[in-house]
Amino acid sequence: MKITLTLVAGLSLATGAQAVIVNLTDVTIAGNAPDILTNTSNVDFHGGFINGALFRDPSVDGSAGSGTFRDLYRLSPPQGKGNEVESGYNRPGIMDTDIPNGFDYELRMGDLVLDASGSSYIFVVDINENNSATDRFLSLDDLKIWVGGTTDPAVLPETLNDMMSTLGVPVYDMNPAGQQNFALLDATLSTGSGGGDVFVFVPKSYFPQNADPNSFVYIYTSMGSYTGAPGFGAGATQEQVSIPGKSITGGGIQPGVQVVPVPEPTAISLLGLAGLLGLVRRRR
Repeated sequence: MKITLTLVAGLSLATGAQAVIVNLTDVTIAGNAPDILTNTSNVDFHGGFINGALFRDPSVDGSAGSGTFRDLYRLSPPQGKGNEVESGYNRPGIMDTDIPNGFDYELRMGDLVLDASGSSYIFVVDINENNSATDRFLSLDDLKIWVGGTTDPAVLPETLNDMMSTLGVPVYDMNPAGQQNFALLDATLSTGSGGGDVFVFVPKSYFPQNADPNSFVYIYTSMGSYTGAPGFGAGATQEQVSIPGKSITGGGIQPGVQVVPVPEPTAISLLGLAGLLGLVRRRR
């Protein structure tokens, strides 16, 4: 699937409630062709939208090199390879979470980094999978974000159900209303070690507008449950979740450039979010 788009602050074009698979690999997976966006400079990149957030490949300006990231936490399959689904959030020892030396898991609102347009906060997932033909893929099955208070809950939740009612204000959910959406990732497409395999641009408008900058931000991720094709379970290596250390550009998709919208009426609806003005969809 190829989408040509431009962005303008204050508007969004998005698909309806149907479950979404964003294919960020370079091959067709279970009938899902790679999702390609074309930016305002007419440059193609892998990318797609899930619940208003842009999930895109690592080819973003200023992203190369691990030194530009603040690492939050890692996930490992429980009991190693063969237990292929891994989940957790940015607190040590909960679920499948590990906090190595050099990682800083206590993320606060004041730490978040806006993209170059000032409209979205940026989050990064590096899947660290083996580059072999059979192990290169991994599915990102869930991404949820909450903004809490300035202190942790007295007892940190250890299940997803408990998180939903304990961690604070929910600001982003990759799987709203019981959906199961996926982003399909390919470790071989990342630009070097530590460069990140998917960048997620979550609209700033989703977050509390007057939040205390010391409020904790909790990020939950789950990976490896996609069964539509073989090879998308987690390997023995650790995945890591980060934020960028500086503002970057989402591939040239910038606000303020307007085109005549040519949407597919049955697939696109206008939402009052920060997003797309014009969009043309066509099959490859």
